Amino acid sequence: MKKLLKKYGVYGVVAVWAVVCFLFFHLAYHYHFFYQEQNQLFLLSREYIASYLPQTGWASRLIGDFLTQFYYYLLAGPAILTGCLLVTGDLLRRLLQQWGLKNQWWATLLALLLTTVLAVFSFHYEYKLSNIVAAATLAATLWLATLALKRLRLLRIPASLLIMAMGIWMGGWPALGRLQMPNFYLEKQFGADNEYHFGNFNRLFQLVESDPAPTQEMKFFYNLARARRQELPDYLLRFPDNELGTFHRIGPQTPRLVINNMNELYWVLGDMTFCERAAMMSNVFSRDNRNVRMVGRLAECNLVSGDSLAAHKYLRILQQTLVYSDWADRIVNHDPKTWRYIVEKQKFINKADTLRLTDNLHMVMMELLDSNPDNIVALDYILCSDLLLKDINSFKRDYDRYCTDRPRLKKLYQEALCIWLAGTGAPEEQWQQLIRMPEVAQRFAQYNSQRGNQQFKDTYWYYFDTAKAPKVD
Repeated sequence: MKKLLKKYGVYGVVAVWAVVCFLFFHLAYHYHFFYQEQNQLFLLSREYIASYLPQTGWASRLIGDFLTQFYYYLLAGPAILTGCLLVTGDLLRRLLQQWGLKNQWWATLLALLLTTVLAVFSFHYEYKLSNIVAAATLAATLWLATLALKRLRLLRIPASLLIMAMGIWMGGWPALGRLQMPNFYLEKQFGADNEYHFGNFNRLFQLVESDPAPTQEMKFFYNLARARRQELPDYLLRFPDNELGTFHRIGPQTPRLVINNMNELYWVLGDMTFCERAAMMSNVFSRDNRNVRMVGRLAECNLVSGDSLAAHKYLRILQQTLVYSDWADRIVNHDPKTWRYIVEKQKFINKADTLRLTDNLHMVMMELLDSNPDNIVALDYILCSDLLLKDINSFKRDYDRYCTDRPRLKKLYQEALCIWLAGTGAPEEQWQQLIRMPEVAQRFAQYNSQRGNQQFKDTYWYYFDTAKAPKVD
């Protein structure tokens, strides 16, 4: 037994380390992989691959970026990262043994320690897989150079120097990352983003609602999904400091993640001009100005706007990828199922003929609703934005403009109308005209006798009296 443990126990330790590494990144940290995959663009073209060659470390970057594109698949990210770390660890073990650490246990444990440091570096969302490939290449280079020094009789030093030069040229030097704890705050944000992006709305709702302190970005995507199901007014007050995104204006100080998110809001509302601008800016701030998710969005924007030449420029780029080529081919070939959402989106585009000097979303949403009053998403966003700001007069103006002929009967809106009616001393006839839900009027009378009572925390009246309105950029 002792002989078996001595001979094979080291493999068991490595296997346990690999399983723990894979399970951690898969179960607790897999959304970081989606972020990295979406913020790069790898093309299977001669020109693109040739662009790596003039740079030191070209092979590491090429291999790392090639493998990163497969992070799109759920299990691929943790598996690829764990595999690269194991290869690096094995090369480090061989190097340590060549350098004189003959004991296999000590060499393996020290190699695992160094590999664990690389795994910790990978907790940061910007630490690239190419750095781990570069570490493996460096370990392999030193190992081969050491072998050459020991075994070649006549060409020891020249062969070693040649191996070192080739290894550095191809692999480069791995960048040191940060020794930090896992950033679960960002992981939650990436989680909400990607569950929304992949259309897993029920999983998104569960993710946000089960969190005792969801981030603003999580609430942003939660609201987008609710709005697409025409449920935004029903869930607006679920969080005391909700985040719609309609109060942001993109400028030099706007955080990168906010810019990435805003294109989703513009897309859902139906304004392709601002959606295209936000996608362009996300591309600019991505590594090497390449973001595969934004390239796809730029193609969609131009398809909806009717600019087929511009759309096909982006589609031709995506056709040169492994993961997104099928989607691009279906679009180019006018596959009915794939084209359906493009055709639906074309019904809600902004038809206003105007030059904008500002990205005031209230004006944008008015233009969208004037272009198509059936745009329920834009209607709910403009009314809910008024209510979050406690701007009852603007709410009543927008409600009259867009809901007179098409009443939007929602409990939230009825409660807000009660505040306007009470504040203006409206006659009974106007109450009967506007308040179509008798139970709302009855509960409003009860609330007025005990204002601020938490018994009414599910009402807009409680929010109006107790909550703090959000700031406008």
